[in-house]
Amino acid sequence: MTILLANCLGPAARWAAPLGDALPNEELFTDPENCNLDDVDVVLFSHGAPGIFPRLPNIKLIIALQAGVDALLKDPDLPTNVPVVRSSPPQGDQMIMEYVLLHVLRHHREMPFFLENQRRLVWEKPEIYKASDRRIGFMGLGLMAFKCAAILRDIGFHVASWTRTEKNFDGVESFYGDDGLEPFMARTDILINVLPLTPDTEDILCDRTFGMMPKGACIINIGRGQHVVDNDLIAALDSGHLAGATLDVFRQEPLSTDHPFWTHPDITLMPHTARKTRPIDIVPQIVENVRRLRAGEPLLQLVNIEAGY
Repeated sequence: MTILLANCLGPAARWAAPLGDALPNEELFTDPENCNLDDVDVVLFSHGAPGIFPRLPNIKLIIALQAGVDALLKDPDLPTNVPVVRSSPPQGDQMIMEYVLLHVLRHHREMPFFLENQRRLVWEKPEIYKASDRRIGFMGLGLMAFKCAAILRDIGFHVASWTRTEKNFDGVESFYGDDGLEPFMARTDILINVLPLTPDTEDILCDRTFGMMPKGACIINIGRGQHVVDNDLIAALDSGHLAGATLDVFRQEPLSTDHPFWTHPDITLMPHTARKTRPIDIVPQIVENVRRLRAGEPLLQLVNIEAGY
């Protein structure tokens, strides 16, 4: 089987070496110009490669080297008859779990308030709350979220999720569909967005949905920057309706130096560092999907192209 690593984040050798070691009986190429594209069976991407698909007439599998596939699915040349799979650790992403736990606890224990008071030399003790006093809400409950939800549930937080269809997850209250959005937002003190980016979820965090949340709520966005209407978020923070936001993703990356997010006192800005895709975590899944493709077995983490994730 011929495999083409069309592109990746960082040096190609970072992926080529472990892939070659794990797939010694397959032909692996890292440069489309140095292989016969008619022979390629499997193509791997970390981001889109405009114009590549018409040159790959015989591919049988497309593998995204990350969990998000929104950019790949926007490619007008994406073949509709070839399966697409995403890559994400099947038991949940340790980096995502650490990131979510860090920032939930940071908002829960009012760390921005204390850091600002330290800067101002102010000794003040606000009300302190237990985990059981806070309501956590996940927008999306896929692979990246369910382990985070379980950890926060076990700490003692009241955890709920909002998804396209109903989810049955022990100890996590399920809200779903259009009718479930408003009651979900209304009971959420700290919101974690891990939704995929689709036409239905773009701009979902806006003045309308912020207004559904309790006064003093916080948001954590590790989905996509296009989920948030930037000006609406700033307005909700400036009005005092929202107390804070942690943002890891943005509409344009790197974020422009003149963007108001940089200097807003209630925004913690992170440069898309919630997780880093590492070959050691992903290569075993790639190997398994190549094996399954050869054996005609169901693929892991198959993308629903029509749904957009």
